[in-house]
Amino acid sequence: MIVGMAENLSTFVVTYRYVPEMEHRRTPHRQDHLRWLRELAETDRLVLAGATRDPVDTAILIVRAEDAYAVRRLLLDDPYARASLIVDTTVRPIGLAVGG
Repeated sequence: MIVGMAENLSTFVVTYRYVPEMEHRRTPHRQDHLRWLRELAETDRLVLAGATRDPVDTAILIVRAEDAYAVRRLLLDDPYARASLIVDTTVRPIGLAVGG
């Protein structure tokens, strides 16, 4: 990453809605998905990511990018998206009051 690049990026909250029975259906793709998330975190593109429990039906990602279009392009590489495990995605800019 170029020094100072993170300051020029906007922050977005991404919400995924998963397919039914995600906890079981994700198994063959989970390690690739986690690897993808770690790579994003290493490049300072991903601030945090996690899924709800009981049921596993939603996930939240906090992402840094130039704009919402760049976020959506980035999400196309998610192994869960490639496996059609995500039924809905929202991308919204947020203003950080603390953290980030």
